[in-house]
Amino acid sequence: PMYNGYLKEKRDVAVLRNKIRTDYEKIRIFEIIKSFNSGLPESEERKVSVLIFNLGLKYNINPALILAVIRVESSFKNFSRSDVGAVGLMQIRPGTGLYLIKKYHIKSKRFHYNTRYIEYLPATYLYNPSLNIKIGARYLLSLLYEFKDLKLALFAYNVGPTMAYKDLRLSEAGGGYRDLSFNISESTNRLFSDFYYGYYSRVKKYLASYDREIFKDGGNSNDSYYRY
Repeated sequence: PMYNGYLKEKRDVAVLRNKIRTDYEKIRIFEIIKSFNSGLPESEERKVSVLIFNLGLKYNINPALILAVIRVESSFKNFSRSDVGAVGLMQIRPGTGLYLIKKYHIKSKRFHYNTRYIEYLPATYLYNPSLNIKIGARYLLSLLYEFKDLKLALFAYNVGPTMAYKDLRLSEAGGGYRDLSFNISESTNRLFSDFYYGYYSRVKKYLASYDREIFKDGGNSNDSYYRY
């Protein structure tokens, strides 16, 4: 009985330590978001912080990667809109958002739509930060699975999968989609060069920075827990 009590106490301590660590990691995510002018009330920023952490667990993606993509896409400005109609924190186009909602049955507590029958997604829905991040994180996960490479997945997120397939030759020989070659086209080389030295290098920089900031006490960032 004493030994069983000892084991239970040890498990309880481990659970408590894990809760304290995860609570601190959520706080650090919140502090990163709070350092920008998101246009959201603090209560919403806290909800977003928890959501990003939980999506990291659900999809086995480092939450620092989600934050890094948000930083590059919108600088954490919730109400941003691009010239091509991409909206919100993760810059989702309504057509892309609708497709992902239907395909992956992404639900929203704010908007009561049926994921099977919804045929139109108003752009205003994408200003809801929770829905925007749910869609963006699931989109990123699908691209990581499809391209099996962070660089190529981010390229597809940046320019669109159709453009990525058009402008890159992907060979399944050996390393799957990791074997990359360019089409013999100046515009293609320029497109990927702009991505690599602009978008990609910035995402990688912020990913490393946020990873250190969130997991500065030696958390899970270097474990196999997170794929990217």
